[in-house]
Amino acid sequence: MNTSLSNVVLIRVIPILLGIALAAGPAWPSTGDSTTAAEKTGAEPVQSWAKLTVEFPISHTAFPPGNGADIANGQCLICHSAGMVLRQPPLTVDEWTGEINKMRNSFGAPLPADQVAALARYLHSINGRQDSSSPSAVDGQGN
Repeated sequence: MNTSLSNVVLIRVIPILLGIALAAGPAWPSTGDSTTAAEKTGAEPVQSWAKLTVEFPISHTAFPPGNGADIANGQCLICHSAGMVLRQPPLTVDEWTGEINKMRNSFGAPLPADQVAALARYLHSINGRQDSSSPSAVDGQGN
């Protein structure tokens, strides 16, 4: 399994599966009396939650120096490794802006709106495509 796929599994799939498993309750059959203490006393049942701690892998690679690297290091590394971002297909500034806004609007990235343009220019400066007339490798539609 390649590194980026294993990172996706660790970061996205495992926490989801753990959440489903915890919500479904124990997967083993109950032994003994299945009556809860709340049922025995007539009290309302109390929902209990298990504490779950997840440690995400730490990226030891920072973005290359440049105007906007501080934004990328402070915002993108919350969810992505620098290597994952740097291995993306080259995009125009407008395409980077679209990708950044997708991270903000669809996935809840906490990047302030006033930093989007600076981050898009920075990402284009380290991994940019000049010609906007040909379709991008991201969606094949040039946008």
